[in-house]
Amino acid sequence: MGKQMKKRIPQQNRQKDRVGMMIEIWTGLFVAFYLLFPGGKGYREISSAKTWTFYVLAALLVGLGVWRLAEEFRSRKHRPLTATQWAALAFLVFTLLSAACSPYPDQAWYNESAHEAALTVGLYVLLFLIVSRWGKPTERLFRVLFWALVPFCLLSLLQAGGENPFGLYPGNLNYYDGHQVKYNGAYVGTIGNVDFVSAFLALVTPMLVLHTRGQKPREAWPCWLLAVACLGIAIWIRVLCGLVGLALGGAICLAVLCPDRYRKWVFLTIGGSALAGLTVLWLFDLPVKFLHELHELLHGRVEDSFGSGRFYIWRQMLERVPDRLLLGIGPDATRFSGLAPFIRYENGVEVARASITDAHCLPLNILYCQGLPALLSWLALVGLTLVRWFKARANRAIQILGAGLICFLCAMLFCPSSVIIMPFFWLTMALIEAEAASDRGQVTSDR
Repeated sequence: MGKQMKKRIPQQNRQKDRVGMMIEIWTGLFVAFYLLFPGGKGYREISSAKTWTFYVLAALLVGLGVWRLAEEFRSRKHRPLTATQWAALAFLVFTLLSAACSPYPDQAWYNESAHEAALTVGLYVLLFLIVSRWGKPTERLFRVLFWALVPFCLLSLLQAGGENPFGLYPGNLNYYDGHQVKYNGAYVGTIGNVDFVSAFLALVTPMLVLHTRGQKPREAWPCWLLAVACLGIAIWIRVLCGLVGLALGGAICLAVLCPDRYRKWVFLTIGGSALAGLTVLWLFDLPVKFLHELHELLHGRVEDSFGSGRFYIWRQMLERVPDRLLLGIGPDATRFSGLAPFIRYENGVEVARASITDAHCLPLNILYCQGLPALLSWLALVGLTLVRWFKARANRAIQILGAGLICFLCAMLFCPSSVIIMPFFWLTMALIEAEAASDRGQVTSDR
């Protein structure tokens, strides 16, 4: 009976199932290995190690995509691209044009210090196109993410206790020796830079929480425990981009995902809370750095030092954007563009100096590096993906992925972009598009 049923399955469908399964295996391998592999030389070389790991894994995916596309053309049953995929292709085209016209041609395509040059961005888009066309978010993939996060969180918690597992910190130092005390920077887990860690936690924490919807307590507690661990790590490292992402993105998720009969009250509650908070901040100058800065901003007083120097970075970039509005300076070429370094003073004494390598705001970074057309196409891509999330929010897979995506996007308004975390962003968008284009299955269904 089984053999007879197998014979009835068209060759095209069997081919599609094989490639779909291989892309699912690749996605699971990517999530686990890319997240957990820190490289062989600790945090000193983690960006280079992650970059080359991404290149190798992306090359495998591109090979699968080319194979599948060739089969489609051979059978003359290839599907047209969706609007979201066209927007991704437009973003790629404008990025390549930016690299071709860059005043820094030796750095715009690939170099060892700027890891998100044109080659990397091109692979981001190919990852999105292939997974969105032939991928599928399944329960197996969520389990891979869950079990990959377990050692990530355990490693981070050990580091919070002052340990140095696997010698990731230089010498016999630990997390608390960082922040320019005995070495430059602050690093956690298998991601490294705490800004990247914070943004990544903003991506995965809401996924863990929403996965428990509709589950009984005995089924949901592992996800809740892991979500609490992720939130605890985000609070411990005290990086605001991830916390802001979780707070702002969480409010948006609550408004979008709540039942229709409660939506008006949710909007009123969120709006009233925001208004009350802004009123308190306007009236009182609270003795907390970022709250003091918000108080000053509400009164129209702006200083370059606000946002740990982000206002200084944004001002310099915005002043230069009109000079190369259409094509920018080239992908990830900020460090070569001659921006004045940020200098921090305490009591009139210089205590820190940092060169500017990124806008610490993803849309502004795209505008400055790749130009206005690239930014508009990127915004179209993200906007179409979020529209799919809103319209198909009853679908459990899209609901979970979209919640992580919106929190991550809110975090990336204040976080630098990096090859260490951006592939997860593109993969999340791709899985939303893949599920939205499919008429069958949810995240709870296996193949």
